[in-house]
Amino acid sequence: MKKLFTFFTAFFLLTFSLSPAAAEGGNDNSRHKVLKNLVKNQNYKARMLWYDLSANIEYLNTKEKVKDIVGKTAKANIDTIILDIKNSTGFVAYKSNLAPHASTSKKIAKFQGYPKDYDLLQTVIDEAHKHGIKVHAAINVFSEGSTSDQEGPAYEHPEWQSVIYEGSRIATAANRSTLKIDGSNVLRQTDYLVVYTPDKNKVSPANRWGAEVQVVNNIVTQVSDRNTFDGPPVEVPENGYVLSGHGNARTWLLNNVKVGDTIDISQTETKLVPASKASGGATFVNPIRDDVQAYELGIIEELTRNYDVDGIVLDRARYNSIYADFSDFSRQEFEKYIGQKVANFPKDIFEIQFDNSGQKIVQGPLYQKWIEWRAGNIQSFFKKAEKLIHDIDEDVYFSTYVGAWYQDYYSEGVNWASRTHKPAYDWTSPDYHKTGYAETLDFIMTGTYFVDVTKEEAIANGRPAEHSVEGSAEVAMDVINESTFVYGSLYLNQYINNPEQFRKALRKDIEKTHGVMLFDLVYLEWFDWWHIVEEEFAKPSKAPHHNPGFLKMIRSDK
Repeated sequence: MKKLFTFFTAFFLLTFSLSPAAAEGGNDNSRHKVLKNLVKNQNYKARMLWYDLSANIEYLNTKEKVKDIVGKTAKANIDTIILDIKNSTGFVAYKSNLAPHASTSKKIAKFQGYPKDYDLLQTVIDEAHKHGIKVHAAINVFSEGSTSDQEGPAYEHPEWQSVIYEGSRIATAANRSTLKIDGSNVLRQTDYLVVYTPDKNKVSPANRWGAEVQVVNNIVTQVSDRNTFDGPPVEVPENGYVLSGHGNARTWLLNNVKVGDTIDISQTETKLVPASKASGGATFVNPIRDDVQAYELGIIEELTRNYDVDGIVLDRARYNSIYADFSDFSRQEFEKYIGQKVANFPKDIFEIQFDNSGQKIVQGPLYQKWIEWRAGNIQSFFKKAEKLIHDIDEDVYFSTYVGAWYQDYYSEGVNWASRTHKPAYDWTSPDYHKTGYAETLDFIMTGTYFVDVTKEEAIANGRPAEHSVEGSAEVAMDVINESTFVYGSLYLNQYINNPEQFRKALRKDIEKTHGVMLFDLVYLEWFDWWHIVEEEFAKPSKAPHHNPGFLKMIRSDK
């Protein structure tokens, strides 16, 4: 009776009445009206705060520290803590029978000295529940290792690793020595050789710890060992480029290149490499392998059964990029899906090419079908995870975090939209919309991660309107199409030294969506912004998914 009373009370508050038949009717007009009206209702706004595991270790590695942080969270009227307890390294911060504990890491710097057997999840649950705060356990699903440290479950099970279709340009010195170029106009990392072009940079953006070569019309005009002599950034010429090398790449430049030499970067190569040997910080696994799925679902099951969690959040529940997974197994499964052999793999999917602006992909005849297949794979996993959780405990909420840039997010094998949303891009097949997984979710957190708050600000700064908090929130609401609750999310570090812009962004997400998630706790500490959250959340409000009537409506259309 209590749930039924709450159900009708909520609808009365929203000036809508809903018959039981309509409540069960899926994505119907009644639900559209209710959820659209709900956005305007300040009494129903979710207030969530993410606790990232690595970033907040110094604030969460003892029970006393957790008590202090959770107390601040309660004072700020946050209703939900999203606790990252399995991060991209694959190590966990709870008592698991499957995954390695953070204290067992031998290489990852953040985990050295982490308290043995310390159960961060249980500690936060105990403290948060005293304050009436919900705790959702967040797990990085298909990222299972640190590429830079070469450690994590993906290294214990190398057969799990995703296979990356990697393309690169080759720098060829006058003496015919060669070295792979690791990227164009990207952050130069350890041992990287990067090319910086004039359309993106006036001077090299790399730090001083490397060597740089200026090239004009394929002739070397300057060699600067900034690592040794701390020289200024090298200018990127209008009719050339700068090669910037760190570590081994720095050594190669200094040993093989001198002023007056010719140098060539037109040669290219492609190859398939395991994730452990590809660029990027996280080592992903192939999400369609049965053993990988069994492992990840096992982790979800033990969390749901063994802990009094209020929710499970899937993070990195995706492919790592458009360049994954190109394993033999994926090829075979894709061929089964389309009912034919792929004659030229992976070129029939796409080719990697280069021009003056850097790397690009050229779609092959099977590109759209490949994009559809990958998104369907992820949708299938979400259905399995949702069923597993709610078969164990229907009161546990199921959700995910994604980037709000929907038009680009397909590259990671994800269609987080409603099945009713039919996008029309050059990468969408006629059946792509069927791969949407929003209907499986109790709510979705979308990263409206933009410095510009309003669409007008973005346009004035030469950016698309959707590259704003407001614009990206509107995109999310549109593609979700009232199939579940949408909580806009903010990356606080984007507003460093600009607290009023953060306040403005927070208000905009509250205005445009059903609530807000703040990423991350560490920035509230660093920037001393707790008072802003306290002020903005001073009036009481309730997360929509905490209302049984609303939740029943959302779950009626899985």
